[in-house]
Amino acid sequence: MGVPSDIAEIVIPLGANMHKDGSVFGGVMKITLLMTLFGKDMSSVISIIGIIGVSLLVGAVMGAIPSGGMIGEMLILSVYGFPPEVLPIIAVVSVIIDAPATLLNSTGNTVCSMLVARLVEGKNWLKLVDKQGNHLSNDSHTF
Repeated sequence: MGVPSDIAEIVIPLGANMHKDGSVFGGVMKITLLMTLFGKDMSSVISIIGIIGVSLLVGAVMGAIPSGGMIGEMLILSVYGFPPEVLPIIAVVSVIIDAPATLLNSTGNTVCSMLVARLVEGKNWLKLVDKQGNHLSNDSHTF
């Protein structure tokens, strides 16, 4: 991709720990499914902001704790007052959306490394990459 190795070695590991697009997207999907099943209102701006806020919390919980998916799902149930019997339903949703969420996480990390390379190396950073993908400035290796 032409990202200098010093940038890639910092941004990608940080992104793997902090940048959880897929987990947040999964939280939105789970909350939306449960709200639809239970007939709760999602049309107000406050509901939408609440769904996004809880999803951000779920994404943070899922990434920080081993097997945090179940804890994140229990957080959704407790915040919105759903019965505990609903847990298997969103556990099934978790299995279905796990692969696309992982894809979204890893794709987001590579895009972030390219954005940081543009900020650090300048607007024409891609022109400093040869046809094999090696970065030509500062004698650094590419990722």
